Amino acid sequence: WEVRPEFQKEFISLWSGWLGKENLHKLDQVTEAEWERFNTLLALIFERYEVFIANPGEGTTQKVMRASELMQTYSEAMAKDGSKFTRLVIPELNCALTEDWDFTYILWHKSGSTIAALAPLIEQAQLYHFG
Repeated sequence: WEVRPEFQKEFISLWSGWLGKENLHKLDQVTEAEWERFNTLLALIFERYEVFIANPGEGTTQKVMRASELMQTYSEAMAKDGSKFTRLVIPELNCALTEDWDFTYILWHKSGSTIAALAPLIEQAQLYHFG
């Protein structure tokens, strides 16, 4: 399962830009409350849009029926490997949202209107986005 090359990336993070080597220590200082902002974002997205979970191994998607299906505890999130990262599709916005390393999600989109639609939710969740 790969996102098509015509999609652009917008990064969603706890920080307003890349940390750089001099600030990598901040990754080890992320609190459970800070990490919980990603669950907040997922809940906000679920309230407004139909969301589907991508199942890469099967090549399918499945509609998310409850926001709780998207939620993870801090411990669960910290213990999983990259093959278990969340991969979502939001058809109405023609985009995908994938969990990545370093407390980052990637918004895969084709137009700025997708970013404009999600920016208020990202900010409401006290997260940042940058391209």
